[in-house]
Amino acid sequence: MTAPQYDKNTPGTLFTALKEFLPRKQPNATGKVHGIVLVLGGGGARGLAHIGVLQVLAENAIPVRAIAGTSIGAEIGAFVASGMSLIELTRIATEFDWMETLQLFMPDWPGGGLVSGKYIIAFLERHLGAYQIENLTLPYIAIATDLETGAQIIIDTGRLADAVRASISIPGVMAPHIVGHRRLIDGSVVNPLPFDVARDRFGGPVVAVTVDNASQHPHQQTEHTQRPERMRQLLKHPWMQRAPMLRNWLEGQINNHDKQPKSPWSLRRVIDRATDIRQQHIIDLRAKLSPPDLIITPNVSHIGMLEFYEATSAITAGREAALAQLPALRELLEGQRTTTGNSHFSAPNSPV
Repeated sequence: MTAPQYDKNTPGTLFTALKEFLPRKQPNATGKVHGIVLVLGGGGARGLAHIGVLQVLAENAIPVRAIAGTSIGAEIGAFVASGMSLIELTRIATEFDWMETLQLFMPDWPGGGLVSGKYIIAFLERHLGAYQIENLTLPYIAIATDLETGAQIIIDTGRLADAVRASISIPGVMAPHIVGHRRLIDGSVVNPLPFDVARDRFGGPVVAVTVDNASQHPHQQTEHTQRPERMRQLLKHPWMQRAPMLRNWLEGQINNHDKQPKSPWSLRRVIDRATDIRQQHIIDLRAKLSPPDLIITPNVSHIGMLEFYEATSAITAGREAALAQLPALRELLEGQRTTTGNSHFSAPNSPV
């Protein structure tokens, strides 16, 4: 199954404008706006599967009345909350190739990470720089982590681009982002799937999408044979002469790949797997206190954290997972229509 190509004029799709994806503003019998509260988790490039989930929700007229996100989930959620159409969001994601991905994460050694994130900031400013969170049509929050105190930071006001930049600051990879007096890093450090925060802020029903699926989809041990050839192509670019440290590292990686026995457990795969395990434990602990009403788990364990050029594969996985949960999603909406104001669907829980 592959992700479909959308046409703005295709009958039956809801991608022509964000307003068609948003819930009706009239309150239902519970006094709440009809629709699900969508939680999008962290996971690097695997989080592009969120786009596939959003496509299925839109195609099946399942309204979203609020979004909470961490890391890549905060970024995808921000694009939707800002009013970007899913056609445009899909286009941006699928046009990224491996060269553009590498350029985004080209080390410039700013201190606190391999990259300063200046190219990422430029990308976010271009698409989100004009928006304030409190003025968005769709209620939205992003999760970040205070590097100094270790506290969970819920970003619900201020510049949308700053909220996303803070939430995606992968420790050691991207330098922390300073917002006000805080030095913020990736929200996945403390809350990779913030369904508890979403219920506290917006009520329910809460539908969470996780791509850090260590237990649901065991690691797929695959070897990417194209990677050495990609690195050889990269070494031919003139601008590589201005990055001697990177050039030496790439040459060493190619030599090691040619000499060593082929193993699926590369350094990157080990780090990805360790991250999955740690984050799954955090999710499990939080779920014991304030579980979501439904969890959607796209199978993207074959995609690395920084493999943003695998967007089509990730989106397809997101679609498949959402389609499999369509009956449960419709049941949640039907339950929201018929329950009283005392239902947990409409009453926020206490903070965790």
